[in-house]
Amino acid sequence: MALDLYLQKDASIPKSLKNNFLSFEDDEGYLGFLYPFFEVIANKTGQLIKTDDAFFQGADLNLFYEMIEQARRALTSKPDVWDEHTGTVFYKGVRKKTEKIYSTVQKSELEDILSKLERAVSEAKNKNIGIFFFGD
Repeated sequence: MALDLYLQKDASIPKSLKNNFLSFEDDEGYLGFLYPFFEVIANKTGQLIKTDDAFFQGADLNLFYEMIEQARRALTSKPDVWDEHTGTVFYKGVRKKTEKIYSTVQKSELEDILSKLERAVSEAKNKNIGIFFFGD
């Protein structure tokens, strides 16, 4: 799954998909770690990053910044590298057979992603625009 972040004035699909601020391409482990935090902000804003497009502006940017800080605090207890659970396969016709799917996450890379998200919020606030997540 691809997920891109754009800095823009509204929730419309960007005219050029090349001008993204941040892109998650085959980063399921990083998105898997962030997903519980995305759910927290979804409970407050009604917008869930990943399954739907999401646009945050104004006061919602403050909530998004708080979410980044929560993720950063949770990251402190993680090792330098770990396998993040990203899904489960349920086999049809085979009773109770499942297979968990994991993706390797590097703490330093996730710290970089959180820093980029923080910069996106800061820039959006300074320019009086929003951050738009567009996924496929």
